[in-house]
Amino acid sequence: MVSTSALELGLDIPNLDAAVLLGVPASATSLYQRIGRIGRHRRGTVYLIHTGSHFDEAVFRRPESLFSRPPAENALYLDNPRIQYIHALCLARIGGEHDQAAPPDGDGREEGRAGFESAVEWPAGFLELCRAERIGAIHPELQQMKAEAGDDPNRVFPLRDVESQFKVELRQGPEQRDLGALSFSQALREAYPGAVYYYMTQTFRVYKVAVPSKLVLVRKEKRYSTKPLFAPPLVFPNLTEGNVHAALESQPMTLIECNLQIRESVVGFRERRGAGEFNVTYPTAAGESGVFFPSPRFSRNYFSSGVILTHPAFRSCPKEALDQLAGYLLDAFLFQVPLERQDVEAAVDRHRVDWEPHFREGDRFIAVYDQTYGSLRLSGKILEEPVLGRLFEQALEFARIGPAGEALPETVRLLEALREAGSRPPRRIDPGAGAAASGEEDGIEVIAPGSVGMALIGGNREYRVESVFYSPKQNELCYRGRYLDQSAADTSVVILPVGRVVPVPGVSRLGRYDEETGEVRGIAGANGDRGADGSGGAYGEFP
Repeated sequence: MVSTSALELGLDIPNLDAAVLLGVPASATSLYQRIGRIGRHRRGTVYLIHTGSHFDEAVFRRPESLFSRPPAENALYLDNPRIQYIHALCLARIGGEHDQAAPPDGDGREEGRAGFESAVEWPAGFLELCRAERIGAIHPELQQMKAEAGDDPNRVFPLRDVESQFKVELRQGPEQRDLGALSFSQALREAYPGAVYYYMTQTFRVYKVAVPSKLVLVRKEKRYSTKPLFAPPLVFPNLTEGNVHAALESQPMTLIECNLQIRESVVGFRERRGAGEFNVTYPTAAGESGVFFPSPRFSRNYFSSGVILTHPAFRSCPKEALDQLAGYLLDAFLFQVPLERQDVEAAVDRHRVDWEPHFREGDRFIAVYDQTYGSLRLSGKILEEPVLGRLFEQALEFARIGPAGEALPETVRLLEALREAGSRPPRRIDPGAGAAASGEEDGIEVIAPGSVGMALIGGNREYRVESVFYSPKQNELCYRGRYLDQSAADTSVVILPVGRVVPVPGVSRLGRYDEETGEVRGIAGANGDRGADGSGGAYGEFP
């Protein structure tokens, strides 16, 4: 039997006498769960294989530490608005679980129709969200979730994810059937355009992904295999008032836990056919793979939180050293706090705004962030004293115990500089100290024409604003524009309410809409994208 970590689930399969564990389990919980499958009916044997990683090497150098690894931590962040709203949809919507448990009284009145009441002590904000759901006063950021949920929120949003699922469908001639469901993050890794998708040992080719309708279409394929080609993630820290959770300074290093926008992109894939391999990059014609995808990237944009680390030494070091440093820091964090590897990620990017006096626009940073939409605040544990006090020392140890020549000299020097800065007691920074003034207050704040934002409708697609106008039909202020991933042949104009498009922090140029004249005036001091095409300057890929 060959298994993933799914065998940790407590299955009692008789006659398993030996197990081979590939690599050191991240936590004591996983270790004991895995070895607990063996020897249930007679004495068993477990072999632990060193994979060559510095994580494994650190344990193999001190074998006794294997059984003193920390247990897995339960992550419960009840302030995640998406988690709250999924439960509000199930509980408080008209016809939901509350109505089913407390039906109308004899007069036909539905108690709580105008306001939801409960004797249960819920997390902060949840009861208010339930009341808003009862009267249809949901914030625009959540209205897309409501539309996706329909009458079956419990089916659309599974227990293991906070995003609605992509349905995978086989449509080939007369044959049509469902082939499972995937989250957006899974689709990015397993069912991107052109991917060979495996389902119940059968192989299928993904020939279309419809993000707005959450649909992946596949056809039967030979037993080839593919791997996605990822562009470096783009990280957009939101340093405005109310979006900074904590900030520390240990001269000359700054660490900030804040809300983020993340863009992960697949730009093609590597395909193996027997002994041969080749790369396919987007956009594609039908070509060898038989897949047409007109966009340069297949992207997932989502909102989360994370810790951004800035140090003056980052300004002049090679990008390769910073990427390697980010990997060591992430591994050192997971070595101390045994979280699921797919829940957190690290990336290198540049600041797009000044946050005086701590860093300037253009300064590089390393971000360790949650990959769960809305965040579970897992990465924020970095700022806890026991973890931060050991983080840089552990990362430096990983760099030194790895294979000779693996760690770049610049990476080691950076880690030594971070260790030195981290050896001093950190000073807390007022989260609002670096926030920029909002400028003039008259008018309605909007994204300026020519700039880009994130459309909350249809899967957080990037959207370019062409104009701002008041729509009598919709009775609200609207944008006229286009999605950035629209093909050149698609000349249709997309009209969206202003509340359904959010600015990208440090990228979107902001303005104020004058209700009397219909003009949009720029906000003094507001940073934003440099070019009208949204592909260069602060919004493009950084070298």
